[in-house]
Amino acid sequence: MSVVIRATEVVDDPRLLDLLDAAERERADRRSDPTPFITAHALLRRLVSDETGVDPRSIAFEKRCATCGTDRHGKPHVVGMRDVHVSVSYGQHVAVAAITTMGEVGVDVEDLESADFDGFNSVTLDPSEAAHLARVDADGLLAARALTWARKEAILKATGHGLVVDPSQVVVSAPDAPAALVEWKAMQHPPGPTQVADVDVDRADHRAAVAVLTSHPLKVRLHQG
Repeated sequence: MSVVIRATEVVDDPRLLDLLDAAERERADRRSDPTPFITAHALLRRLVSDETGVDPRSIAFEKRCATCGTDRHGKPHVVGMRDVHVSVSYGQHVAVAAITTMGEVGVDVEDLESADFDGFNSVTLDPSEAAHLARVDADGLLAARALTWARKEAILKATGHGLVVDPSQVVVSAPDAPAALVEWKAMQHPPGPTQVADVDVDRADHRAAVAVLTSHPLKVRLHQG
């Protein structure tokens, strides 16, 4: 069993908009810069299509929030495919999408600049993680921060909680160690067996990770473009 991930540069390509449904187009229209959103959601549709054989334009998604139960926000699910789990993440420059049948999945990509702010440790890290990052030299600090954040975000996307859970309560392994969920300190019910893996999106200025709620070892298949 594996988790398949596709990564791509954010591009302004009018053909991608043709893949989206009316609701996605409406959401894109509400953004000052719709290009990253369009790129990411077209990427997700192409990935699901490639793995299931369904036309990308006919795929329907629904959202479910693990915290409040609403369908107005939350992680995406593919309508009519209960055993297919997906996730998507994007920034200004890179988009990633993931699909698997192993269990609920979360994927996250982070620009190193997003981790460059005062107070990162206090809002993001458990004291044990802060100690790990204190040993990182200055040249590698932003990369270590971004990787730590991507691991946490991937886990919180997989559980469906998102940032309702304080990220400092989700303790992950040191940035120079294999990706792992070390401890779940949050008051919300722990997710059970969780596998985490780092993802190389072939950009020195980005870090990415994927998490799947499963006890089976992760085999990651990554495709660019």
